[in-house]
Amino acid sequence: MQHVLEETMPSLRGIAFSPATSMEITTASVLRDQLDDADTFVFVELADPSHDQLAELSQALGDPELLRHPAPASGHAAITQVDSHVMLSARRLELDIPTLQLSVSDLRVYVLPRALIIDHDGSFDSTELLRRFAAATKHRDEGVGYLLWILIDELLAEMNTALETLDSELDDVEDSLLAPGATPVPVQTRTYQLRKSTAGLRRCILPLRDGVDALLRREAACISPNLYPLFQGLYDRAVHLAEWADSIRDLVTALSDTQISMEGNRLNVIMKKVTSWAAILAVPAAVTGFYGQNVPFPGANSLGGFWSSAIIMVGGGIALYATFKKKDWL
Repeated sequence: MQHVLEETMPSLRGIAFSPATSMEITTASVLRDQLDDADTFVFVELADPSHDQLAELSQALGDPELLRHPAPASGHAAITQVDSHVMLSARRLELDIPTLQLSVSDLRVYVLPRALIIDHDGSFDSTELLRRFAAATKHRDEGVGYLLWILIDELLAEMNTALETLDSELDDVEDSLLAPGATPVPVQTRTYQLRKSTAGLRRCILPLRDGVDALLRREAACISPNLYPLFQGLYDRAVHLAEWADSIRDLVTALSDTQISMEGNRLNVIMKKVTSWAAILAVPAAVTGFYGQNVPFPGANSLGGFWSSAIIMVGGGIALYATFKKKDWL
């Protein structure tokens, strides 16, 4: 198979599959010519297309209103079935490992009886997808349904990789939290970013899981009986990823609660120390205050009075220190 190249129409590229061979698609006219062959099915990628380009491609496919955007993936209607074709809203993601920032972009998928079309904002890297299309020979006779399976499998693989990264980062944050001399601010920042990215990742998984479930339940024409076990496997993977995301989110919440509890305990210890030292310093303050009164008292203006006051201050301080140390207040 030849690699797909962008030529006359920068936003359109694709591959035409036939029993004997496969060839690249770079224009709507080439696409139309390929679809004239009843044994050919195609994959088409639209990178940030204009309205004119969408209209041109829709016309080439024989339906001027065909390529319209389905509901956003964040909504409940992740999949829409119209006549003989299916429109699927999905999300692809990229996780920046140093910052744990999650970049999410919408991906619109149009599944026709003999064409699989994806429409994205230009950030989707289809290199691995095209490589898998080229290597897929076992189920190629199943047509567009198998291309759809590969596409969803790639999206789930991205989500699985992101979850593995977040899970590993969670272990590192736990180790940092329990390390001696750990500073709370970096741990709090990392914990917050973990929670935010996990929640965003979960919002990407759920619509895709529901979309695969809808494909199975509605018995879409693009999925042949031979592909049902493969799509059932996709659904099971999506359910597993959603549960994994829930588990990470719960662990991050528990980690945050643990950190708050540890900070509260540390504050209590500090308050005990401050209170204990204040009580110790209150002894010399009380003694000097007593001996500083302007009335005669035993030992006034004498060496004995000085030593008695000094002994009371030092002895009282030592007694309080020993008492507080024994109670683990210091």
